[in-house]
Parts: sequence; structure tokens; C-alpha cells
Amino acid sequence: MRRDRQSLLALLHLSSPGLPIGAFAYSQGLEYALDCGWCSNATEVQSWIECNLKTGLGQLDMPIYRRMYHAWQNRSESELQHWNQTLLAFRESRELYDEDVQVGSAFAQWHLGQDRGRQAELSLCPTPTVVSMHALASILGYIPIEQALLGFTWSWCENQVASASKAMPMGQTDGQRILQAMLPVIEAAVQGSAALRDDQIGSGLVGMAIASSLHECQYSRLFRS
Repeated sequence: MRRDRQSLLALLHLSSPGLPIGAFAYSQGLEYALDCGWCSNATEVQSWIECNLKTGLGQLDMPIYRRMYHAWQNRSESELQHWNQTLLAFRESRELYDEDVQVGSAFAQWHLGQDRGRQAELSLCPTPTVVSMHALASILGYIPIEQALLGFTWSWCENQVASASKAMPMGQTDGQRILQAMLPVIEAAVQGSAALRDDQIGSGLVGMAIASSLHECQYSRLFRS
């Protein structure tokens, strides 16, 4: 029972928007989608987030998370680097690539702030992604894989809603409604990611890739590029 409580607290810690890794500074193309009118209200923002969750995280980040989680368990350096580099290769824009590397690096520093002894694990993955570092934190926090994925995906959704709230006139009530609507979508995506074979992993989010690319040269931005 004590271990269960500790793993729950570790999951809440990882899922906190206050985790100092800098994810809040990025919108993953959403700011451009808002600026150009692709998303103009809370309903369209919800559709954008849901689509990216189902066909982005659900088919790319989540299944790779599962493989990296087990690779950390087995301390398999070759598997860790393979799936880490695979994930980076799927980042369609410079902005998305830089975000993963920069936030992943900040996440690695967070690990060292928790325990300098984690350098041995970090050395197995020299260019860490967010997925790799979150999976490592889940292993060290004794968080079961299904719960870890729920927390990882919740944090992503919460950051997307926060980005929309900052970049458009959308109140907290609308944001909370979107998050509530995402609960069954998150659960279904996590479950579905378990069934994907290696050759089924991938993402086809053309709209997000275009939005992220155009965000790099957007005239005025709140979020990093």
C-alpha cells in the first residue's frame, strides 16, 4: 500500500504543470492554427487537440513510450537509443525537433536535480527526448506503465489547453470542458497504443507539421520556435 501511495505521488509530481522542464513555452503549431483562423473557438480547439492526440501521440509517442519504458527496465542501451532516435526522426519540423531535444535536455537536468546518481541512466540516452525522460522517471518512481501513459498524455493535453487559453480569448471554463471531454479519448488512445506493432508506429499529422513550420516565421509569437 505504501508503494502504491508513493507511485501515485510520483505520478502527480510528473503530471504537474509546474515541472520545470519548459514544456509550457511551446504550442506545437497550435498558436499558428489560432492566428490563421484554422481554430477560432473552443469547439475547434477541442477538435484540433483530439485529432493530434488520436493520430499523433496515440500512434507515435505512446507506443514508443511503451518500448522505452521496457528498455529502461532492461537497461538496454541499444533499444533506448533506437527508439529515441526513431521518435526524433518523426519530428516533421525544426521547431518540433528542437522542442523535443530542448525539453528533453531540461528533463534530464531535472533528473540530476532529484538524484545525481541518475547520471548512469542518463548516459545511456545522450540526446534525450521528453518520452525517454518521462519513461525513466516513471520507472524510478515505480509508476506502472498504464498510469505513466495516462499522466504523460494528460500533461500534454493540459499544456495544449493552456496554450489556447493564452493565445485566444478562451476562458478557464471552456478549457476545463475541453479537458473533461478528453478523458475518454486519452483512455482509448492509451489502450489502443498497446496493440500497435513496430511497423504500425508513425504519425500523419500534416496540418500540425505545416502549422509548426509556418509558426517558425510567424510575425508575432507568444510561444517559442
